[in-house]
Amino acid sequence: MQAHTRKQIIWLIETAVLTLAGLVLFKYIPMMIFGNNILFDASSHVAWTSFGLYFLWFFIDQNKYLRIPYMLLASVILILMAVQRIFAGEHNEIGVLLGFFVAGMAIIIPRWREFRRGIKF
Repeated sequence: MQAHTRKQIIWLIETAVLTLAGLVLFKYIPMMIFGNNILFDASSHVAWTSFGLYFLWFFIDQNKYLRIPYMLLASVILILMAVQRIFAGEHNEIGVLLGFFVAGMAIIIPRWREFRRGIKF
């Protein structure tokens, strides 16, 4: 296995573990404290969809011409998911934002050195 592929697999595993840890901290613990019907718990739908889209990114990233269209598609999917969760009454804005926060931190933390240098398109 190539070193770059091994690094990507490690990033994906770390991202999945951090997503799970973030959901335990911001979804399941608040649900245990305040009850299952709270709206301000982190949206696991948003967090796991973000992880799935991040996973697919590793395949899309190989083709330079698909990067921008994929980012637009992923953004539309995540926005629709967030709006649907709010309209369905499953989460409020705080819960959806916490889902995005969990997903964002889970993606950024394993790749912190790259994010510090700046994002290149």
